[in-house]
Amino acid sequence: MTARAKNQYLGFPEVRTAAAGQWEQIHRSLGIQLASTSHLKHTPCPACGGRDRFRIDATYQNTGRWICSGGGDLQSGDGFSLLGHAYGWTPSEQLQAVAECLGLTNASDRERETLRRKAEAQAAAMLADARRKDEQARRDANILSALQDLEDLIKHRQYLQRQAHLTSSLHRVTINPLEDELSAAYTLNMLILEIYASQGSNDQ
Repeated sequence: MTARAKNQYLGFPEVRTAAAGQWEQIHRSLGIQLASTSHLKHTPCPACGGRDRFRIDATYQNTGRWICSGGGDLQSGDGFSLLGHAYGWTPSEQLQAVAECLGLTNASDRERETLRRKAEAQAAAMLADARRKDEQARRDANILSALQDLEDLIKHRQYLQRQAHLTSSLHRVTINPLEDELSAAYTLNMLILEIYASQGSNDQ
């Protein structure tokens, strides 16, 4: 079995997992020299030149992510696609080059299975993290909406109280919280308790 045929068992998830934390070395080994490894600096693009059109993401070492705004045609991608940007390689050529650079073309069945399991675990962790962020965003939106509702109802009661005071010259009129206001306060309280409860379960 040739190295190329054997590597057909290794896909992007497995090779990407193996490449995490090594993208600068991988790119350098494949002829791509970065002017800077700081995500805060804009530099010439190692593929299409320019002066300050290129920058890397803060996660570059783990993901290889980059951005090039060359000629107003914004391009970005991961460590594999930078090889396509620089050399015009197809995705399969990018995958093969990185796999060879990492010495994975001769990986044993056990090594391939280990990478596969690790890639699956990372994908599951990323999905779980995305779901947590979506859920947090939903809760934040609900809290903001409940706060706005309560504020509007309080302002309405204050308006009614001012109007009542203007029509009564004998004494100051106090209007007790309205039913809708109490309901809005209760809803807000329940949403806050929900957040505390979820944080407690996540800490366990």
